[in-house]
Amino acid sequence: MSLFSTLNTGASGLGVQSSALSVIGDNIANLGTTGYKASRASFADYMPQRTSTLAGTGSIGSGSGLNTVATLFGQGSLTTTSSATDMAVSGSGFFMVQDGNETFYTRAGEFYLDDDGYLVNGAGYNVQGYTADGGTLSTIVDDLLVSTDPAAASATESVTISAVLNSETDVATDISSAVFDGASDSWDAITEDTFTTSITVYDEMGEAHEVTVAFERDSTSGWSWYALVDGGEMDGGTEELPFEIARGTMSFDTDGTLTAFSGTSTSSTGAYSWANGADLGAFDFQLGLDSSGTEIDGAISMSGTDSAVSAMSQDGYPLGDLSDISVATDGTITGSYTNGEEIVLGQVVLATFSSEAGLERMGGNLFRATSASGDAAVGAPGSGGRGDLYSYALEASNVELEDEFVNMITSQRGYQAAARVISTADETLQELVNLV
Repeated sequence: MSLFSTLNTGASGLGVQSSALSVIGDNIANLGTTGYKASRASFADYMPQRTSTLAGTGSIGSGSGLNTVATLFGQGSLTTTSSATDMAVSGSGFFMVQDGNETFYTRAGEFYLDDDGYLVNGAGYNVQGYTADGGTLSTIVDDLLVSTDPAAASATESVTISAVLNSETDVATDISSAVFDGASDSWDAITEDTFTTSITVYDEMGEAHEVTVAFERDSTSGWSWYALVDGGEMDGGTEELPFEIARGTMSFDTDGTLTAFSGTSTSSTGAYSWANGADLGAFDFQLGLDSSGTEIDGAISMSGTDSAVSAMSQDGYPLGDLSDISVATDGTITGSYTNGEEIVLGQVVLATFSSEAGLERMGGNLFRATSASGDAAVGAPGSGGRGDLYSYALEASNVELEDEFVNMITSQRGYQAAARVISTADETLQELVNLV
């Protein structure tokens, strides 16, 4: 092997160590890059040259070259943020983003909602997932649209009451003899013998209405109940005169247990509407029962204590503005509204690959699938071996600075040694020239 070959061997050493330093420098430069995955350079020796030796045929290497630059997909640490749309994957999987033409994959979850409500990354690429319609998720992966529209109002359909009625209440007929049509009898028909409570209900437009529920004892074991609103809230009614929207009866056994109750809505007897034009609708008052008169939800009983309500609820709500969003570990995005409702708005998906090492690095924290990586397997976080998703968090770079410094020192020494091989071969050649 000639001295000129030795020069080439030394030059190859300079080349590979220079490449190694470039990879190390890239890792260090991306120490603070969200979702960055460190790279590692590996080398291979060049084809050796055959040569004769005293012991037979041997070979002398001719240097080394860059073999691969592999991406290390180890988990980076999770750091907390103040944004619900910041997301981090703990485990396997990549976010999917699209630029309109091509799909890319990333571990960088710095997302935000654009002015159209689409979830996008910093480059404006659309995050992929399942969109939702009326709280129901689609089964098709598409640009993830997170609706910021208000939550529609819902009319009250059922009212649940849990209460105790005083068994010492006098029997009366003040309410039963009155006509609560919003034009005749006044609120004076509700006397001190009547137990009353109130609850707010909503019409189909989301407007609130105060309902007074009055209980009157009409026999030893029987009570009647009436649901009343101010007549001014009804179409054709008179302000400050009560209008009946529902009524019913209740029966109790000797120990005060509710044994039967009935209820009828005013809307079942004709077409009535609120003053704003919304239909009055039917109201299902749930007062309890069971063992085994069924119904349940609610619990009315009679005892010797003062009449009192322990719980009341209804299922209507007004129009609500989106006040906050949250992201569950399975990628489900839920909106919280000012009316107390929570509605599913979408779901982020993750992609996994048979060989992550086969992904092609594209810059901008993006990777592209190749034939070496295989096709993406797409699904919800936490399923099919995919990692969990965490909101208010980002995945930090997985670069270990200590390791990079050690690798840098090793490569620097290797570069210096390769340079010394070249200088030594050069001096030797100079000696050969001097002999001529």
